[in-house]
Amino acid sequence: MTFISGYSLSEDYAGHLQRIGAFAIDLAILTAASAVIALAVEYLGADSDPVTLPLMSAFQLFMPWFYYAAMESSPRGATIGKMILGIRVADAEGYTPTFGRAALRAIPKCLPVLWPGYLAAVFTQHRQAFHDLIARTLVVRSER
Repeated sequence: MTFISGYSLSEDYAGHLQRIGAFAIDLAILTAASAVIALAVEYLGADSDPVTLPLMSAFQLFMPWFYYAAMESSPRGATIGKMILGIRVADAEGYTPTFGRAALRAIPKCLPVLWPGYLAAVFTQHRQAFHDLIARTLVVRSER
C-alpha cells in the first residue's frame, strides 16, 4: 500500500537520517520531561498516594501522543526535533495536517512494538513510514 500524493515534491522528501535524528531528539526531550515529572512526584511524596500514581502513569503514557499530535498540527507542522533538522509533516496537498490527522499519525509512533514501521520509509516511493501511510501524510524538507 503506497499513498500517492497530489503534492509535487520530487526531491523534497525528508531523508532517512533526518527522520531518525528528529525522532532521537524528540525521544530525548520526552524522556527528560518524563524523568522530571517522576522526580517531582517523588520529591513531593505523592508517589505513595494511591490516586497520584495511576494518574501520573496515564499522563506519562499520553504525553508523547499529545506532544506529537499538538506539535505536528501546529503552524510549523513539526516537533522540536523536526524543526532542528529542517523537516516538517505535510498532508497530501503540502499543508500542515489537522490535529485529528496528526493524532492518528502519533498513535503508532507511541507504541514501540510498531517502531519497525519506520522501515517502510526505505521501501515506499514517497519515503512514508507506517504512521505516514495510515494518516496519509508525508515528511518533507521545510523552508528555513
